[in-house]
Amino acid sequence: MFKITQLRQAAPRALKEINSLISKLSLSRIPPKRLTGGFYKKLLGQKDFFLFGARGPHGSNDKLVGILSIYFVRIPTGLIACAEDLIVQEDYRRWGVGRLLMEKGIEMARLRQARHISLRTNPKRVEANRLYRSLGFKQMAANFYRINLFR
Repeated sequence: MFKITQLRQAAPRALKEINSLISKLSLSRIPPKRLTGGFYKKLLGQKDFFLFGARGPHGSNDKLVGILSIYFVRIPTGLIACAEDLIVQEDYRRWGVGRLLMEKGIEMARLRQARHISLRTNPKRVEANRLYRSLGFKQMAANFYRINLFR
C-alpha cells in the first residue's frame, strides 16, 4: 500500500528524493534544474502551493516513489487549480501511484472549491494521457505558448 501525504518540511532526505524524481521528468535533452534547499523551503511556504508525495510499500524502505505539485490561482472568474510535475519512479509505474497522487490533488481542489484543474502533458506520454482521461480530464483544443525569459 502506498501512503500519500502532503510534504510540508524541507528535509534533506526528501529534497534528495525529489531531485532524483525531477531528473527523470524531461523528455528533452536539457535536464531540469535541481531543486535547492532554499527554493524548496520557499515552495513549501506558499499558501496556495501543495506538494504531495507517495511513499512506497514493501521493499522500498519508505522512500518517495512519486510526487505531484498542485497550486491555486485566483483570477477574475474564480479560483482555479493547476497540476504540475506528476512524476512516478519507473519501478513503481502501473502500480496506481500516479492515480493516487492525482486523486489527492483532485480532492484538495474540491475542498478549496476550485472551478477546475488544468494540466498539460506531452502527447508522447501515452500512459499519463490515458490516466488523465480515466480520471475525467478532457483534452482541450487550445494553443499553448511559452516564452523563455532566462537562457
